[in-house]
Amino acid sequence: MAIDPFHGMNPEQREAIAHLDGPLLVVAGAGSGKTRVITHRIVHIIQSKGIRPDRVLAITFTNKAAGEMKERIERLVHLKTPWITTFHSAGLRMLKIERARLGFANEFTIADPDDQLRRWRKIVEEKQWDPKEFEPRRVQELVSKWKNDLVDVDKLDSDDPFRMGCKELFLIYRERNRQECVLDFDDLLCEPVRLLESDAELREKWVARFPYILIDEFQDTNPVQYRLIRLLGVHRNVCATGDPDQAIYGWRGADLKNILQFEKDYSPCRKVLLETNYRSTKLILRAAQAVVERNTARIDKVIRTDNSEGAPIVQLAVDDEIDESWAVAAAVDRMRSEGRPLKDIAVFYRIGRLSRVLEDGLRRRDIPYHIVGDVRFYDRQEIKDLLSYLKLLINPADRLSFARMSQVPKRGVGDRSLELLYEVADEAEATACAVLERDDLLERCAVGRLGAGLRELSRIWRTIRNLPLGDPVACVKGVIEASGIEPWYADHDPEKAQDRIANIRELASAAEAYREAHADQGLSGFLDHVALVTSADTEAADRDQLRLMTIHAAKGLEFPIVFIVGLEQEVFPLARGRVIQDLEEERRLMYVGITRAKELLYLSWAKTRSLYGETKRNEPSQFLAEIPAVCLRQRDVSGRRQAPAPGPRPGMFQRSPPPTRPSRPPSGAAPDVPQDGPDPAPPDGSTTTFSAGDLIIHQAFGRGRILGHKNSGAERVLVVHFDQHGMKQLNPGLAAARMRLVDE
Repeated sequence: MAIDPFHGMNPEQREAIAHLDGPLLVVAGAGSGKTRVITHRIVHIIQSKGIRPDRVLAITFTNKAAGEMKERIERLVHLKTPWITTFHSAGLRMLKIERARLGFANEFTIADPDDQLRRWRKIVEEKQWDPKEFEPRRVQELVSKWKNDLVDVDKLDSDDPFRMGCKELFLIYRERNRQECVLDFDDLLCEPVRLLESDAELREKWVARFPYILIDEFQDTNPVQYRLIRLLGVHRNVCATGDPDQAIYGWRGADLKNILQFEKDYSPCRKVLLETNYRSTKLILRAAQAVVERNTARIDKVIRTDNSEGAPIVQLAVDDEIDESWAVAAAVDRMRSEGRPLKDIAVFYRIGRLSRVLEDGLRRRDIPYHIVGDVRFYDRQEIKDLLSYLKLLINPADRLSFARMSQVPKRGVGDRSLELLYEVADEAEATACAVLERDDLLERCAVGRLGAGLRELSRIWRTIRNLPLGDPVACVKGVIEASGIEPWYADHDPEKAQDRIANIRELASAAEAYREAHADQGLSGFLDHVALVTSADTEAADRDQLRLMTIHAAKGLEFPIVFIVGLEQEVFPLARGRVIQDLEEERRLMYVGITRAKELLYLSWAKTRSLYGETKRNEPSQFLAEIPAVCLRQRDVSGRRQAPAPGPRPGMFQRSPPPTRPSRPPSGAAPDVPQDGPDPAPPDGSTTTFSAGDLIIHQAFGRGRILGHKNSGAERVLVVHFDQHGMKQLNPGLAAARMRLVDE
């Protein structure tokens, strides 16, 4: 039975749903029911045009959003909608279908950013170039930018030695990936564009496949994504939905011009403004509007609401970050005591390193919290170890995965053993895995005391190579058993073995869930799913915990109560080297933060703050001055451990008695992180202080996130979780000389 796609819609929403043929730009303000409009528009296309759901391409920016949209539509039309997806997922599916055109000998696998970084590091090492001059992560970031900006690197010429050096490294990187049938994340978009541009017949095939295209969050598209849509959307039935005022990913390559110039690029084009907000109070929206309308790079619109006026926004001035943490924690504690669920409350900050002192305050009051966007499950060391085995079952040519498989469990297979094995493989024009399968080849490299480890690796490979690829659960369980990874972790890492083994078994559960939902996809489909899952896709929203997050991580979320902390000039808006590089994007970020709040909003700034190893006096953020005074209730509680009560009313700031330390760490607290105030400065007098939540690069261990300090015997050590090396405990003084802070 057909449903009415216009039921319950306001006039602007109805207009957006009704316009099916020809280009459409939907400028959707925060909380304006944009997702409901997109889903009902797709339903209207299916019902009125009589086309199959798999001929509608709808692009969102997270797997979670795509999944929710698919669920809504399939509940309405009772049909599967396989092409409601993300850009990278769509590109991957296209490449799977057109795999023969890639020229790969095997099915390809996807290298995650850490795998890519290991490859860049190895190439720089082989070239014997200075890794400080050609820092692998910096090379990786530049090449990624080239790809997403559609730069033809083969034709690149520059007077800059670094850029030309990166070009030389990239040519090696690209050839090695081709030899091993490996793609990186950027390739999932660049390769479809390359194939479509170079083959007119193929392009016509895919244009005909999708007569209707919808793109959500269009303000966040980058050049390669925009080019893909232009190639597929020559029929002009393209609907772009987004909000220039929420464009906050310029640092990641998003190009705001894509949405600002959409009307020109697709002229003539219908434009619909969704300006009715169904989320926030009038005062919250008035504050947000006053901030963002100072920008010039925007499409003019005014968000409005029929919701109540609401409580004034509380602007809180405090002495320092410790006062700030006390104020937030005391307010949250009081809200909890009055029956407010903690999951209704979120604390936002501009940069992750501000979370450390906040966490101290929350732990003192035994308030459970969760840091949104923390380490992704599939990025955990033990999970990546197992995935290397599974990737080789699909693509035995993948040497990135082979190198990782050879190291866990440890078998005495070192760099020299791998070099010998690779030499034999190259001479025989075989994969490394083929060497493990053939006795004649294995004996040529498994010599002397180096041989035992390779023979053990060969035994394991021969055990798992015939696992049924159509059953991801059998593959995962078979690899766990054959590799001996669980007992090895129990013996070699007893302190973390219980958590690691639990995660390994959770991987098997994830495979079971995937098999249940995608019975026909097998191990290859499961690995594709794993590669594309982000931390945002796996956030558990049902736990009653306070949420801490950067404002970037808050995009697309909403909470009844929001705190935004650290609102000082040069902190938010953020300055690098005391220069605010993109004030308009910083202002849009403030707008996004404000419009996440439904009922109550608290804004705090500290007159002094210790950051980057320096304590300095601050001016309040200019964004606070941009909010009309009528929207605010200002309080200065400097010099006192005070906190706002849960609602703006007389006597709302009350003195909080010194809290007692909880007898046990609360749920959600990071293990081994101190509960007694700020971390000390490094003992060597380094000018950099590292705090819990900081993202860092270590010269030896690569990228990691600082969890805090703890006492280890008579020493104070720094606890860091590294992407490649797991948890490490480092001497703060020595670490400070070998680490640097990086932006989120």
